[in-house]
Amino acid sequence: MYEWDSFVWAADEWFIEYSLPPPLPNVKLFAIGHTIELYLKAANTKITEDIDEAIRMGHNIKRIWDDCKRRDQNFMPSFEIRDSVFQSDLFQLHSSEDSRNKLNKDDLLHFYQNQELYIIAKHLPDLKYLGAPLKSIKGAYALAVIHPNPYWITFLKELRGYLGHPEKGKLDAISHHIDEGDLPVQSIQYLKGLYS
Repeated sequence: MYEWDSFVWAADEWFIEYSLPPPLPNVKLFAIGHTIELYLKAANTKITEDIDEAIRMGHNIKRIWDDCKRRDQNFMPSFEIRDSVFQSDLFQLHSSEDSRNKLNKDDLLHFYQNQELYIIAKHLPDLKYLGAPLKSIKGAYALAVIHPNPYWITFLKELRGYLGHPEKGKLDAISHHIDEGDLPVQSIQYLKGLYS
């Protein structure tokens, strides 16, 4: 029988992939997007006890996120996905004063602090095509990413804590690879942040 933790092994593997050099922006955003999707599906399954519903939500991070927030007020209290920001043309917020003026200052600051979360939540299915024409974006676009981004350590510490992952007596893929020393030093140092 599959349970919520069925998603975490794959999520951990995607996060390990995210941590690895070189910093290829398209690949890294795609990897962190799938990391977050899988952890959110684990959280949704833990909350609802319905893994099939989590699977039916597909790659829709915003939908999974909103469902978790609606069902449990203790879910990820340090983070939010604001509808006002999510509905914006995210790729134009840096370059278009007109786009920036559509958001209030608080929402704009919130976007800048959580930019990668918004990008993956809104554009995950298209991220593998970055640099090419995209279905979800009309015209030219620009994107800057930080790799590896310390934001994701903070985000995943809270999400893994919410899940109670790793559970005592169960294998934690990330700590296993850290302990094995089979990752580049840069990745090990980054991933250790989950445990500090």
